[in-house]
Amino acid sequence: MKKKRSFWNWPNPLAWIEGFFQILAAVFAPILRLLGMLNPPSAQGFENIQRAKVEDAQKLAVENEAAVDELIKQMLPGEVVRAYAKADATGRASMDLSALDDAQQDWLMRLSDEDLDKLGMSTTGACARSLEAREVRPGYPKAAAETETAEIYMIPTQEDIEEVKRQQIAALFRQVQRELFLAPGVPNLNPKHVPATLH
Repeated sequence: MKKKRSFWNWPNPLAWIEGFFQILAAVFAPILRLLGMLNPPSAQGFENIQRAKVEDAQKLAVENEAAVDELIKQMLPGEVVRAYAKADATGRASMDLSALDDAQQDWLMRLSDEDLDKLGMSTTGACARSLEAREVRPGYPKAAAETETAEIYMIPTQEDIEEVKRQQIAALFRQVQRELFLAPGVPNLNPKHVPATLH
């Protein structure tokens, strides 16, 4: 439905600017589409959805939901607490807590977001202990060691530094020396050192 224009829109300068841009779009859009600079309008039709496909999708969704509910029923209470703590607000609202008794469910639902974050980062055993004691007792998993053995870096001595410098200078000198000592009258076919000025 097209918006009805009132008389008060005519003196409004923003309405004039909007109309100007609509005219520009109407003039230049076909040209830009022709040159390939603007995406053409979508010409796809609607997908023909069969009733059987919709029923199959509904049946699959019901089966998946039943499988998830069955897995939640088989979960231990500590796993249920951890899953509840890790879920977001919408996930918590739809989560099945039937593995817990009424007092445990009441305690879990009254926890603050900060306590739920602590339980979400805790191990399953820590969540089970917290559930039994009805108070948050976080227990975090041990961090894996980055390296099994500590690497010890040797601090180079002054002699080592001088040796590295000597090897680098020798390698550079060897490259120049190969080019400088050619027999007289023999051209260098593979020059690697080009002098700055040619005399």
